[in-house]
Amino acid sequence: MNTPPVPRGTDKARVVSLIETVSLKGAGTEKDPVREVFQYWDFDGNLIVEKDCIKDV
Repeated sequence: MNTPPVPRGTDKARVVSLIETVSLKGAGTEKDPVREVFQYWDFDGNLIVEKDCIKDV
């Protein structure tokens, strides 16, 4: 009998300071609906990650 793997849990966590921006994006069409896009930037102006619910599907 195979026992399901047990998750290890978090190996490391830390608090980091970032700038979060929220913008509307999209043309309002079925192929390009209007939605909120979240972006996270460091203090030097570098984009770290963008969260777009359409692209993340």
